[in-house]
Amino acid sequence: MEVSVIIPTYNRVKDLNECLNSIIVQTTLPKEIIVIDDGDDDKTESLIANRKKELEERGVLLRYIRKKREKSLTISRNIGVENANGDIILFLDDDVILDKNYIKEILRIYEMYPNALGVQGCITNIKVSKVMNFINKIFFHGCLEKLKCRILPSTESTYPLNLNKVIKVQMIAGGYTSFKKNIFDKVRFNEKLLKSSYKEDKFFAYLLLQNYQNSLFMTPYAKLVHNVSQEGRLPNKIRKYMTQIYSLYFFYKNVDQNLKNRLIYLWSRFGYLGIHIGSFILKPSKSRLLRVKYLMGAYITCMKHIEEIKRGDLDFFNKRLRR
Repeated sequence: MEVSVIIPTYNRVKDLNECLNSIIVQTTLPKEIIVIDDGDDDKTESLIANRKKELEERGVLLRYIRKKREKSLTISRNIGVENANGDIILFLDDDVILDKNYIKEILRIYEMYPNALGVQGCITNIKVSKVMNFINKIFFHGCLEKLKCRILPSTESTYPLNLNKVIKVQMIAGGYTSFKKNIFDKVRFNEKLLKSSYKEDKFFAYLLLQNYQNSLFMTPYAKLVHNVSQEGRLPNKIRKYMTQIYSLYFFYKNVDQNLKNRLIYLWSRFGYLGIHIGSFILKPSKSRLLRVKYLMGAYITCMKHIEEIKRGDLDFFNKRLRR
């Protein structure tokens, strides 16, 4: 199986260069790397031009696409798929660093499990305190859970704690995950989600599992570091609004609308507000106060536009992202 690596990027030349460094030393090299550029300058294009010969000498085709459509992670990934020639599509965030055996171990899972349509590796630099993990569990927020990776009714997800074997999962994170290319004949990433496209991986996982049950796997033997770069990120206020609006959109589109799930979702939002307020009380600062203000503003906006969100009409918010 030949691998096409697709890397959407936005104003992160240094991070992207380090990501490319981790790909070129893979024990199993990809067929091609496709970089989809949403950046505001020519720095990424220059980087690709400088590294093209080096990679091609190793037998890896390095391709560059300057996107002309609006800035969106999901649109970039879909464009990457349309241009890819490999049997396996490996999507990477531009701020990840792969272990040298990452691609080799991903391909091994496809060989071991014929029903595997999506496979991801394991982040080695996740750090969550026991106290914070306990609080997250109480409020159905993202938390560590033994040998499980599942999507909660709150729209958040769990991540396997101390993973030591291959497991089936309900979702695989978008920034370091792979799929067989033929599935894209039926499913694509949701292009209503703009910019960093919050929860795009969960939308895709739900859509995929509707067509192919038990087809997603996680392996502890393909390791990586996710640096979570602060370069090119949205302003805090817009990010808070996106988080809540896109989460509510996901809830109405994909989660069963029974009383239990509704209560869990509301409880999780109450939990976020409580954690933000508690953080401010324990250590007052302007930035912590602004987080509370932005979150409350996001909640009010969600209530004001709830019917539009239910319909999947996100233009009331997305038009701000297009400016």
